[in-house]
Amino acid sequence: MPEPGDLAELPAAFRRETEAAAQSARNVVALSWGHCLGWLRESWPPGAHAALIGPTGEGKTTVAVGMLQLRKWVLALDPKGEDDTLTASGYTRIETWPLERTREGRQIREDIAAGQPARLIVGGAARTRAEYDRLGQLMRDAVEGVRAEGGWTVYADEFQLLADRRMFAVDKEIEQLLIAARTRGTSVLTSFQAPAWVPKAGTRQASLAVIWGTRDRGMVKTVAEAMGRPWRDLEAMVDELPEFHVLMIPKRIRDPLILTRAPKVG
Repeated sequence: MPEPGDLAELPAAFRRETEAAAQSARNVVALSWGHCLGWLRESWPPGAHAALIGPTGEGKTTVAVGMLQLRKWVLALDPKGEDDTLTASGYTRIETWPLERTREGRQIREDIAAGQPARLIVGGAARTRAEYDRLGQLMRDAVEGVRAEGGWTVYADEFQLLADRRMFAVDKEIEQLLIAARTRGTSVLTSFQAPAWVPKAGTRQASLAVIWGTRDRGMVKTVAEAMGRPWRDLEAMVDELPEFHVLMIPKRIRDPLILTRAPKVG
C-alpha cells in the first residue's frame, strides 16, 4: 500500500455517507505527484504498458511527461505538430530514422552509448496526402527501430490519429509493440480520448489506465472491463473527480486506485 502524500485527504465527493461510496473510498489512495511517481516506479515497470484516457485540454500530455521522466529512452509520436509541452521538457525533434543518417542523430547515438538518456519526438503537422505518407513512414520506421533495439518507451499521443488509415496509419506497428514487445523491456504509453476510437489493444494490453473526469459512460465501462473493476463504482468516482485530477487504475485487483494531479510543465 503506498504512503499518502500531500493529498492525504480524499475530496469530499469520495467520502459520501453511503455504503457503496465508503467501500469505493477504501480502495482509493490520494497521493501527491511526487509520491505518485514513487508508486509508479514499482507499478509501471519497463515492459508494462499504460493508457491515458480523457478529453482534450485536461492535461494528458502533462501527465505523460511526468510519467516518462521515469524512463531513460523515450520516443514520442506527435501527430498534431509542434508539441509545446514535450519541447519545453527537453525533447528533440528528429526528421530521419535510422538516427545515424544525420550528424545530430549520430550524436544522439553516441550519448546513448555513453549512458545518457534520450528524449525524441517524431511526427508533425501534415496538410497533404504526401506529407501524411512521409510522416507516417517516418513514424513506422522509428517504431520498428526501437522495437528491434528493446528497452525504449514509446509515447503514442492522440492514438486515434496515429491509427487512422486516412492519416498516419501507424496502428499495426503500435499494436505489435503492445502485444509482443514486453519481453524486450519495451513499454507503450498511449493517449486518446475514447477507447472506441482506437484499436482494442490500447486498453486490453495496458496494465495501468489513467482516466480523467468524463460523462462518457461507454468510456468508463470499457476501462472498467479492461482493468477488471466494477464499472458502477468507477463511474461514481469519475463523476466526482476534481478538475485536472486523475484516477490511476492498476489491472492488479489487489492494488488500490490512485488519485493524484500532475503539476503543470514549465
